Amino acid sequence: MGTKKLKLSENSKVVLKKRYLAKDEEGNVIETPEQLLERVSRAIAKAEDKYSEGKSRYWQEKFYEEMAELKFLPNSPTLMNAGRELGQLSACFVLPVEDSMEGIFDSIKHAALIHKSGGGTGFSFSRLRPKGATVKSTGGVASGPISFMKVFNSATEAVKQGGVRRGANMGILRVDHPDILEFIRCKQDDKEITNFNISVAITDEFMKALENDGEYDLIDPHTNKVTGRLKAREVFDLIVDMAWNNGEPGIIYIDRMNEDNPTPSIGAIESTNPCVTGDTLVATEEGLVRIDELYTRYKKGGFRIVTDNRVPTTQLMVANDGRLVEAVPNMGVSGTTLNPVVQVYNNGKKEVMRLVTKSGFQIKATPDHRFLTTEGWKELREIKAGDEVLIQSGEGSFSKNDKLPFPVVNRYKGKNGRIYTFNFPQNWSRELGQVLGWLVGDGWLRDQGENYRVGFAFGKDDAEILDYLKGIINGMYGKDIREVKRINGVYHLSYHSKPMVNFFKDLGVKSVGAQDKEVPEAIFKAPYYAVQGFLQGLFTADGTVRTNSKPNSEWIALTSKSKKLLTQVQILLLNFGIKSVLMDRSRKPQEKKFRYVTVDGEERFYGTDGVLYELGVFGASRERFRQKIGFIQSSKNQTLDNIVFDRFYAEKFYDEVELVEYVGEETVYDLTEPVTHSMICNGLVVHQCGEQPLLPFESCNLGSINLAKFVKKDGDKSIIDYEGLRETVHTAVRLLDDVIDVNLYPLKEIEEMTLANRKIGLGVMGFADLLIQLGIPYNSDEAVKMAEEVMSFIDSESKKASEELAKERGVFPNWEKSIYKDKGMRLRNATTTTIAPTGTISIIAGASSGIEPIFALAFERHVLDNERLVEVHPLFKKALSDLGLYTDELMQEVIDKGSVQEIAGLPDKIRKVFVTAHDITPEWHIKIQAAFQKYTDNAVSKTVNFPYSASREDVRDVYLMAYELGCKGVTIYRDGSREEQVLNKGTKDKAKDETKDMTVAQRCEDCPIADMIPGSEIKPRPRPSVTYGNTEKVKIGCGNLYITVNTDERGICEVFTNLGRAGGCPSQSEATSRLISMALRSGIDVKAIVEQLKGIRCHSTLRQMANNKEIKVLSCPDAIGRAIERSIGLINGNGNNHESNYAYIKRYGDTETDERAITKDESSSNVNKLLVKSSACPECGHTLEHDGGCVVCRSCGYSKCG
Repeated sequence: MGTKKLKLSENSKVVLKKRYLAKDEEGNVIETPEQLLERVSRAIAKAEDKYSEGKSRYWQEKFYEEMAELKFLPNSPTLMNAGRELGQLSACFVLPVEDSMEGIFDSIKHAALIHKSGGGTGFSFSRLRPKGATVKSTGGVASGPISFMKVFNSATEAVKQGGVRRGANMGILRVDHPDILEFIRCKQDDKEITNFNISVAITDEFMKALENDGEYDLIDPHTNKVTGRLKAREVFDLIVDMAWNNGEPGIIYIDRMNEDNPTPSIGAIESTNPCVTGDTLVATEEGLVRIDELYTRYKKGGFRIVTDNRVPTTQLMVANDGRLVEAVPNMGVSGTTLNPVVQVYNNGKKEVMRLVTKSGFQIKATPDHRFLTTEGWKELREIKAGDEVLIQSGEGSFSKNDKLPFPVVNRYKGKNGRIYTFNFPQNWSRELGQVLGWLVGDGWLRDQGENYRVGFAFGKDDAEILDYLKGIINGMYGKDIREVKRINGVYHLSYHSKPMVNFFKDLGVKSVGAQDKEVPEAIFKAPYYAVQGFLQGLFTADGTVRTNSKPNSEWIALTSKSKKLLTQVQILLLNFGIKSVLMDRSRKPQEKKFRYVTVDGEERFYGTDGVLYELGVFGASRERFRQKIGFIQSSKNQTLDNIVFDRFYAEKFYDEVELVEYVGEETVYDLTEPVTHSMICNGLVVHQCGEQPLLPFESCNLGSINLAKFVKKDGDKSIIDYEGLRETVHTAVRLLDDVIDVNLYPLKEIEEMTLANRKIGLGVMGFADLLIQLGIPYNSDEAVKMAEEVMSFIDSESKKASEELAKERGVFPNWEKSIYKDKGMRLRNATTTTIAPTGTISIIAGASSGIEPIFALAFERHVLDNERLVEVHPLFKKALSDLGLYTDELMQEVIDKGSVQEIAGLPDKIRKVFVTAHDITPEWHIKIQAAFQKYTDNAVSKTVNFPYSASREDVRDVYLMAYELGCKGVTIYRDGSREEQVLNKGTKDKAKDETKDMTVAQRCEDCPIADMIPGSEIKPRPRPSVTYGNTEKVKIGCGNLYITVNTDERGICEVFTNLGRAGGCPSQSEATSRLISMALRSGIDVKAIVEQLKGIRCHSTLRQMANNKEIKVLSCPDAIGRAIERSIGLINGNGNNHESNYAYIKRYGDTETDERAITKDESSSNVNKLLVKSSACPECGHTLEHDGGCVVCRSCGYSKCG
């Protein structure tokens, strides 16, 4: 193809040469910028042949043209790696952090692989148990999320991102985590956790508490229990104070993020969307509700469900012998907790299986739906007869709404024109529940033809009940109806009334035979007292207390021909904490079993089909029934009260599986409960498929459109070229979708999740440049309107482009489980738009960064031999030149003052249009961000830059305004707030105390070897040729551990360990020793190492300690730490003070040899000679800018996040 020559600025060329262009083994550049774009477009276009052979050449040229004209650029990893061996093209990844040592270190390993491939990582630490919580597997206490964040930070420091820059991490903790205060303060010292940006995940509940000046709950993620309460305003003030001090933490409004999640049902990668059938009863705060009804009423969540306290919060756990096993439920606890639901969804028709337990609990679910067994989570298809599944272990919840679920009418006009008046209740009551219970038990309902009748039957021993219920029912009917006695001694109370029939039908009573009776639907969602009354009525009608000769062996029985009725009652009882057992009492059919005389005196005989079932309540549940339910009939209550007992056997709220079978296809449903990822369905504890809003193992595939390239002249007026913009949007969407197919992913899990959702993030850069060309001030309502107009166009066109791709290539695989299915939008990509930090790609494009205002209109760049090169924003230079105002002196004044607002002699239009980040008040930053957020699928990345003079109240107002205007998060930075200044405009003020709190490297910045001093970024020095030391034998749980601590003239330099013949874990001990040795030779303080090692516990050593007095340590690491501590006293110094470091570097500082501690980034232009001031870029000396939580040098392209 014809190679189009790129028009690049000098800064662009520097950045490309330094960070993007391919180099040979000696570091020489071996490609031109044009060849880079050829490489990228060729590699990405190969995906086209997968869908339409022979099209790749055409799209290669289209992709090249868009990039060469700087209209669109993909993210940095794509430019760096496409068409090269590494081949990793994504910018960032979300990794899960599970609450187990194995899960944590798996995440560290995965993060290292991602950073090595050039990507960044995001972590939510909200699942980790709080500091000080008990770790049952080891007998120790948990370190807490902040401790492990430091481990992640150290691991990141050791891996250079893609060979170009250090890995960037985002760390998030929920505001309701017990360690939230420590998290908010964790970067108070901005030299701590330097490789993380941190944000607090703020919930809507917290914001409500803040608004009401109230408190909110802290929840232990391991136990799901409330551990304390905090004043929301005090927590918010702390967030504001820390952000005012150094820009962190940021804020993420997590519930808002979740609301717009297009695939809420997709969680862990192994999930294939397990579901249950629509008739499943879910235990909720409103009682027992069918899941298909929940889907109809609560697609977006907003209610709470009952979860069992025994649910494990991690998938894996460590057994006592050290093996990694499936996490098992905590059978030592019981009870339930209410947790929120954020989404309910219909997953279409699927094959389902039925599980039936020995006690009669049953459910239909997809084969992959997981059930909690006594051995841990198991998929339904893996469960066999004899397995034990958990049932609800405590009282559930009941509706607080006493209104009946339908409008009650008490005046009817009959066919004869007469008005009939009734007294049907408007609200629930215990008495109404009792009437329903008796009607279902010993009553009937007819609704055929003209025979509309409600009837109640009472036996000869039911006189007390007849008198009681007759008054209630007659009161509803509005007339006194007298009972009729049959020859067989049975009394009938009958109401021939269509309105009466319809009232009970509206409550869910059905006109069916005895074998088809059910619990009226309204009862499942009725208040406590109404359900209680229903059970009293039903058990009094068809139940009894069965006596037994053995003491305390009496039990309660409920008899019915309807198996379904009893299984439903079983679930109702479980919601009171009462366990019951369903028993089949069926016999062979018999003819003429019963004699009956009609009202006309006719004798009739009836046979029986022999079908009969009983529901039995035994032991402690029998006593619970007596206390919470009871009978209406006093004699039955008396029988219960007379039972003498001392104690009961412990109740087992689990049940043996009797049957698992396939039953065909049904429509299935599921929901997302993000705390325990579980629910209680038909009384059984089951999993659900939803996970955290930030989906684990997802990657972001980003690119940005340069808005500055889409301005054209319409006469004398500048307008947006929407036709050109439309074409670029469609090409960019196609390019990003192709990136997904050609990407070489660092982890299989990431590849699977990315291909399943095919999310892309099309964003923008050059927004400030666009406004300047249109003559619109950034800080104006017109700019806000323009932001909405442009982004709504891009979002709309990106969806159209994705729909076109879906027609050609198919929808994304998880489309069936997405919100787009209900909307009828067939998309190729789950998301299409994201406003991400553009950093170095905006420098390449010569555009302003993202949606940020311009940071500086003019700046100095230092080149060779201390020559100063003044660079001016091209649009600013042109505007001044057109007015004949451009001079070198004026540019120097702009540099010194950092703004044009205070420079005399400039036209008002120049002042209005050419505003910089610090000319703009914070509210305009938020208004622009909110305008873009309205039309962006994912979050909008932007930094609100404050002047140094900003108050804490200003920061608070911005956070609240961001929430009110619908932003999903916000990051702020106050100029000069960090100890190491990273944003500076105009002339630098002299510090009051230039040496206060300086690092070693800063205090020695005039020293020619400062960049080699430990305390800057170093690699471990080589092992000395000669060392001397001592070896100790220490008794541990696995036998004898031999620890050798060696020193040289600089202090302790290495540690070796060796286990005796007893075995143990020699590989782990060796790994620990090697890492300690590396840390010692890297200048890490020995005491800090000892502090980290001492106190670590090992279950094996702790068990042996009780019987072996020779064991005086807690574990191998504890023994090593104590051995090092003892060795410190045997040598003079530890090699970590500044003077000894200087002596060491003088001795080994010859740059022609390898005998020194080698600093990272040695090829950087100035660092090898002299450390630059911390307010400047460490590589070129140019002023750094803040962009989306990262610092970026617009001169050389240096960037760092954290």
